[in-house]
This record gives sequence, structure tokens and C-alpha cells, in this order.
Amino acid sequence: MYGRDESLERPRSERGATALALTALWACARFPVLALLVILEPVVRFGLSALALLLVLSAVFLEVVSSRAIPFWGMLGAAVGCVALLALYEGLIRGLSR
Repeated sequence: MYGRDESLERPRSERGATALALTALWACARFPVLALLVILEPVVRFGLSALALLLVLSAVFLEVVSSRAIPFWGMLGAAVGCVALLALYEGLIRGLSR
């Protein structure tokens, strides 16, 4: 009465063909995106690392020299955000390369 209805299930060969088609589609979409991310990696790494370093150095310099209040913790938070964004970028590359 509550058993599985065999007429609603797909045959194994059809499920295998669907899985194969989805795997091929995933590979066709994944490889160009991965190639673009790998090509841009040195530029992104240099840009985010340089921005993080400049933010930290600017925050420390302005905290020591400036007589006005500056957003010291905000600048340090932005630097940490740049490092986190770089880690996310590398994780995306690692995830797509599997």
C-alpha cells in the first residue's frame, strides 16, 4: 500500500545519462571561470595585499601624527577585510579546481 511505485522511477540508464550530462555541463561551466580566476590571481593578490598593507601603515601613521581623530579601527577593519577577501578568492579557486 505504501510501497514505492516502480512506474514513477526512472530507469538506471536514464539516471546515469542525466548524471553524466550534468557532470559535463558543470565541467564546461567551471573550467573557463577557473581559468579566468587563475589568470587574475597575481593581480588580485598584489592589489589586495598592497591595499591591506597601505591601510595598516596609514592607520598607524595617522594615529601617531594626526591631531584630529581618525577612524583607526575602521581602517584596520578594512585591512582585515582585504585579507579575508583574498582568502575567499583563494578558497573559490581551490573549490573550483576540485
